[in-house]
Amino acid sequence: MSTALSMVVAVHDVEAWVADCLLSLVEHAPGGAEVIIVDDGSTDSSGVICDEVADGRIGWRVVHQSNAGLGAVRNIGMDLATGEYVGFIDGDDTLLPAYTQLLIAARRGGLDIATGAVQRTDGSRSWVSGLHARALGSLGDTATMTQSPSMVYDTTAWNKVYRRSFLQGHALRFPEGVLYEDLPFTIPALYFAGEVAIVHDPVYAWRARQQGLSITQRRHEIRNLQDRFTAIWQVDDFLEAQGQHALRLAHDDKVLRLDLPLYTSALPEADEDYRTAYLSSFRRLVAGLPLERRRALPPTLRLYLELAAAGRMEDLISAAVVRRGPRAWARDHRSLAQRARQAAAIHRVEMELGLISPSNVARRTLSNIVKPLLSPRLTRALNAVRRRPVTGSGSGGVRSGAGSLSHADEQSSETTQRQGNDQ
Repeated sequence: MSTALSMVVAVHDVEAWVADCLLSLVEHAPGGAEVIIVDDGSTDSSGVICDEVADGRIGWRVVHQSNAGLGAVRNIGMDLATGEYVGFIDGDDTLLPAYTQLLIAARRGGLDIATGAVQRTDGSRSWVSGLHARALGSLGDTATMTQSPSMVYDTTAWNKVYRRSFLQGHALRFPEGVLYEDLPFTIPALYFAGEVAIVHDPVYAWRARQQGLSITQRRHEIRNLQDRFTAIWQVDDFLEAQGQHALRLAHDDKVLRLDLPLYTSALPEADEDYRTAYLSSFRRLVAGLPLERRRALPPTLRLYLELAAAGRMEDLISAAVVRRGPRAWARDHRSLAQRARQAAAIHRVEMELGLISPSNVARRTLSNIVKPLLSPRLTRALNAVRRRPVTGSGSGGVRSGAGSLSHADEQSSETTQRQGNDQ
């Protein structure tokens, strides 16, 4: 009897979490699932834990290898898989009870892919993944990417099951030796699949690691930026090759809303090589973006984009500092006068771009100075005032960038894959 589902488990130095990961497979993977665990050169006890948990379990196997990276691990797992469908899980994450619904939904509809909602966790609390809610929350039980462009936000490999013959037929593989290997795999897969089944209950618990362990926290490294944009260009080139110009624009819009604030926030601490690569990457993106798309961005993102397009790095750095939140204020030892001058300069730039009215320059400058001195309750009240629509001349009725940026930053933290096997 053939196996319905093969699960590929990527493991690298996750000894604190891998036992929970594997036990979630025992509890929530469909009965009789094949489990292929690839220990990618772990230097801790992860490999030993995998051997102990897998020992005696029918259909489970552990492969130990030298470190090759997450893309290579998943490709090896696909090569070894024998199931009708294949799924992926990272060794510090867990499956949730609704995961079994992915296989049920895919087989019921005779579909090549089923995808599902995601829950985030830091070990002490859990919350809905905003990235996946944006991708899938407004859709029905099935959808196609061409008719539902929000699916360009559904770029993680592990909240899905894929028909293995479908992946083989389209020669879909993960890029190896790079970060962000999910992007050039999932977007073509979702496009080629046509109709995709959607499970709206969370199927996967995605761990938010502590400081220093994730790619998100290493966004100031030039390899991170370069690999991210290599993946972005691969997706853009693929969509254009399929004649899907509108989808390419939707994908680029997603990049601007998620990646632009993330990488801009790294500029103050970044070196010159990183800043040069940043300008080159975002200026290339802007070159293919219609003016109406640029104007539709939230004010803070449009500020970043226009400054990047003009090559105004010093203003970008100042804007990134001014836009930083309360956690950064505690480490800001500049005088009030220095803060005021920098904030006023950036708000004048916003006024030049028509993002705020002249009357709001002084008010917003003052808020940037005063907010670090206020209690959290008063700070929240001030934020509420700043998010009201601006109605003065030159504003165009747009909202303040404060709310838009905080939302974008929350989303951005979910676009990056953990360092994991890519050591």
